Amino acid sequence: MPELGKKRKGLVCFECGVQADHAHHVVPKVLGGTQTVNLCAPCHAKVHSPHLLRTSELTKAALQKRREQGLSTGGILPYGYTRKDGRISKNLKEQKIIKQMLKMRDEGMMPIQIANHFASLGVKNRYGNPMHSKGVQKIFKRYDKNEERSDS
Repeated sequence: MPELGKKRKGLVCFECGVQADHAHHVVPKVLGGTQTVNLCAPCHAKVHSPHLLRTSELTKAALQKRREQGLSTGGILPYGYTRKDGRISKNLKEQKIIKQMLKMRDEGMMPIQIANHFASLGVKNRYGNPMHSKGVQKIFKRYDKNEERSDS
């Protein structure tokens, strides 16, 4: 690892802004790289950490960061949510239907009965098909999971 010479002290880490310790080659020297970026020791270690450079780990970290920021990560959103300008928000019309479903469940109705009720009203699922008992069960599972999180 090339360390910064005395005359280059005072330079800051390209990534985090603290005092830089290393001149990291962007393209490895063995591949003809000549340009370097200044990095502190912790950031330089991250660059060379094999577990952080795996595509799957980087993808998981990026997706988690997007979720934490309330941004969409692609795919079809669950019933009750919508995507606008890359952000996920509640679909108020669908949230109202979910509340009605929960009330019906609390009154003792089975998912198949609830699905048939909403299908008869013309309510469609995410795929444009009439409501189905499996979809209603998924909605309940997601709601129960979210309720469990808010209780803790």
